[in-house]
Amino acid sequence: MSTAAKTYIGLSVGNHNSVIAIINKDHRAEVIANEDGEHKTPTYIAFSGEEEYHGSQAKHQIVRNAQNTVAGFRDILGKQYSASMAEQHAGFAAIEAEADGSAVFVIRAGESGSELRLTAHDATVRYLVRLRTTAEEYLGRKIDGAVLAVPVWFTEAQRASISAACADAGLPLLQLVTEPAAAALQYGLGRESSSDSVALVVDVGGTGSDVSLVAATGGLVTVVASAHTTAVSGEVIDDVLVRHFAAEFTRANGVDVMGNARAVRKLRQSVEGTKRTLSSATTAPCAVESLADGIDFNSSVNRTRFDILCARTYAPLLETIEKVVADAGYTLNQVDQVLLCGGAARVRKLQSRVASLFPESTEIRDDAAEELDEVIAAGCAEQAALIAQGVADPSVQAAADLKVDVLANAVGLQINADDLAPVLRKDTPLPASRSVRVALPKGETRAYIAVSEGEPVPPKPESEEDEEENDDEDAEEEEAAPLYRPTRLLAEMVLELDAADENTRVEVSFFVGTDKKLTVTATEPVSGKTITAAIPQ
Repeated sequence: MSTAAKTYIGLSVGNHNSVIAIINKDHRAEVIANEDGEHKTPTYIAFSGEEEYHGSQAKHQIVRNAQNTVAGFRDILGKQYSASMAEQHAGFAAIEAEADGSAVFVIRAGESGSELRLTAHDATVRYLVRLRTTAEEYLGRKIDGAVLAVPVWFTEAQRASISAACADAGLPLLQLVTEPAAAALQYGLGRESSSDSVALVVDVGGTGSDVSLVAATGGLVTVVASAHTTAVSGEVIDDVLVRHFAAEFTRANGVDVMGNARAVRKLRQSVEGTKRTLSSATTAPCAVESLADGIDFNSSVNRTRFDILCARTYAPLLETIEKVVADAGYTLNQVDQVLLCGGAARVRKLQSRVASLFPESTEIRDDAAEELDEVIAAGCAEQAALIAQGVADPSVQAAADLKVDVLANAVGLQINADDLAPVLRKDTPLPASRSVRVALPKGETRAYIAVSEGEPVPPKPESEEDEEENDDEDAEEEEAAPLYRPTRLLAEMVLELDAADENTRVEVSFFVGTDKKLTVTATEPVSGKTITAAIPQ
């Protein structure tokens, strides 16, 4: 985003790839291409002799020079060394412990055999300098500020560490936002202040997946619950393809691939492209020159075979989705939208498996950017634009990341013993107000109003008879909105009126302050008659 004097960018730094975005002259998010013409810059640094490489050039070093290639440094920021950390990074530059307990990457690439020891902070600074330079060379001007996305599970120490790295890299940091908040912003969640919405952000990245439930009420978005799993990721899907093609090569040539680390690295780089192609094509090639023992490998896989191979891979993600929704006190029927992001989320079968959890009324969205791994950076650029316009204050957290008081349970009008019309949903940020209008039968002289807390009615499991009946119904018929049931009666009110006619309406207003006190006011506008109930926490 460029103003008369300021140029701001949005930045997503992932474990596998990083993306830089701006808001262009057409007020749309645009991803900046790096010096190789690519929209994604691999999050790697490599050393060979006296040379230092970044991005794609560093990633290419993995095959021949993995021991001097630094990867995964983002998630090590702000952490102390552990043996599991070293195991997770096996195959790349070794990680050792410093005297103070911090983790350090050990590089032995110099011609003299000298050793270079890089902390995660050092590696991040070097990498951010390259990203800043890329943006400045592309735009032709100095970068005055950046909004940077971090995982929702980042600790305060990790947030402080990445902020310090930005400062040392000469990249002015406007604001840190969580990745689900950035994704929700790019998808336009909460843009309409008059509508409430509950959405699930499903971010399937290179090394793990994050599932976050977010609620939008009155134009304000809040992250309600989230969970992280490493059981489903781009790497896990790549592993499936690597084993498949390695077995094919071994059958054809009698040469073991899985026991050859260099051959596995070659194959892994090739299957990344195979996986990406299968998101838009029914068949994708996999070709590696001199895979093992000087033998070239050329093969392909169709999407059906790929889906069969990966069928069991997606189960942990589905379980995580169900757990996040249930732990937040919601049902799957209450989720209005599923917002997909992350490179691995482009896999079509994964998308359909996620969609199968929800009713047809839930919208499964993947339309926020040209590529799903660009969504978060684009959302950061949107936030940077809001800061530039003075709409958002960079000195405070983004709205979706603020720790605000929320409504513990839905409240609304009790229709009968089994039915509640919710007026304010669970997890509505406080203070909050909402009004509804209620029609009365003609001739009615009293308006009875029952105010209750409520909860969603769990969906009934379908029997075979139900399924047969549904098959006979009109396929175009829309699914009913999720129902709520009353759980606790809070107040009963009776508003005395003149005889109602067909135009008579009673306006019922709900207001909950930060003290959690609920005030309900019922008013008949024509006569001006009103009644109020104050309900303490």
